Amino acid sequence: MKWTLISFFLIAATSAVGQNAQPANPHAGDEQTIIRLRDALLKAHDAGDVKTLDQIEDDDFTLAGDFGELSKQQHLDNDDHREKAQGVTRIIDHQHFRFYGEAALLTEIDHPQGDGKADYLTTTLWVRRGDTWKIVHMHFSKLAEKP
Repeated sequence: MKWTLISFFLIAATSAVGQNAQPANPHAGDEQTIIRLRDALLKAHDAGDVKTLDQIEDDDFTLAGDFGELSKQQHLDNDDHREKAQGVTRIIDHQHFRFYGEAALLTEIDHPQGDGKADYLTTTLWVRRGDTWKIVHMHFSKLAEKP
């Protein structure tokens, strides 16, 4: 009887701990996919690779910043004709995802490395299209330089 009572308390205690444990992130796979696509998008932007940009950006993609707003075609035209920035390294931190059904909002800080590179607060909106994610909007703001 004594061992039955001890076993009961051990099982009950283990169950209580398990109930208080945080559930696994149901969007972990989607987050990793979006991060991979975001990395490919930034690399393509730096390299002027409009073919890759075209594949990742949704047809109604818009880009916004202190310059105003660009359509997808305007963005592709600009990247196709600007000076390429090969080999840019970035540190991305303060990532925060929010999921709303088939849409995901990602906010983060982008720290491109190199001379004269500014830091940016970036917000991107992603939508699931079939079995993949597409970026539909990106907004970035230059952060104030540290003294």
